[in-house]
Amino acid sequence: MILKSYIVEKNIHILDSYQSILLYGQNEGIKSDIRDKIKKANKEAEVINFFESEIFKDKNIIYKNIANESLFYEKKVIFIQEASDKIFNEIEAGLQENNPNIKICIFSDNLEKKSKLRSLFEKEKNLAIFACYEDNERTLINYINTELNEFKGLTGEIINLIITNSSLNRKIIQNEIIKIKHFFVEKIINKEHILEILNIKSNTNFDEIRDNALMGKRDKINRLLSEVNLVSEESFLYLNSFNYRIMKLVEIEKANKIFNDYEKTLDNFKPPVFWKDKPIYLQQLRKWNLNKLNKAANKIGETEIFIKKNSHIKSDLIIKNLIISILKEATVSA
Repeated sequence: MILKSYIVEKNIHILDSYQSILLYGQNEGIKSDIRDKIKKANKEAEVINFFESEIFKDKNIIYKNIANESLFYEKKVIFIQEASDKIFNEIEAGLQENNPNIKICIFSDNLEKKSKLRSLFEKEKNLAIFACYEDNERTLINYINTELNEFKGLTGEIINLIITNSSLNRKIIQNEIIKIKHFFVEKIINKEHILEILNIKSNTNFDEIRDNALMGKRDKINRLLSEVNLVSEESFLYLNSFNYRIMKLVEIEKANKIFNDYEKTLDNFKPPVFWKDKPIYLQQLRKWNLNKLNKAANKIGETEIFIKKNSHIKSDLIIKNLIISILKEATVSA
């Protein structure tokens, strides 16, 4: 049975009537939220975690945990992480036991339409499946508003700041929300203090590189690349930062069809662009058009796939090549 992730997020008890659920996709933030909600909804159950690698080593591990009764718990929740079709037979055998006191929750990366796991969960009525797609600005605005709905002082500017600083990564936003909840115990957000607790400074150097590359400023990029140490472990955050800005420029370009004036478009854009960033956006918009932006987005996607498939390479060098490629494209007339 195919469900929608946003519906499940609103009401986790929708999953109560299903024997097992399968979540797939790249949005680890949604998966983390759903996992936590399942745990809270099953406080009286024993929670067991397996990774696919463990199931490879012991083909009967799922069956044994279903067949063996717990000494202290009536119910069990079994989480299977990083699952793929490689353990399809083991999962299918476990599901055939159909024990009403045991719920199996499976988490996978992207699954193709021809995936056996995906096909099984889509067809069977007692099994639930939903995709965890990457967030966009709109879904994250709703997410932050929901998580901080009891807090006063949450403005569009603060929400935009949290989203911009996260590069559309829900996992980062989850951490920021935890800090906000712990800091503002009286549930009144103070704008002056919000900058102190958010991880604003950590991405400042790369944001400067990104912005100058998109503005085509060769001299500044040469200086920044010689001064800033790009870390391979942060490669996907760098890619997210680039992708977020390019997608934002695409949205502004489309909105500009109404006013045909970038300054007016930025003044009326929702959510509002932070006033300090407007001059940067204007310079970037004059260097790019929709066609060039779409090509850059494809290039970023290709780079991400290449890094994932070649984990042994120095990805910081790949990021530098991407920066130079975007810089060159920015210097070509839009």
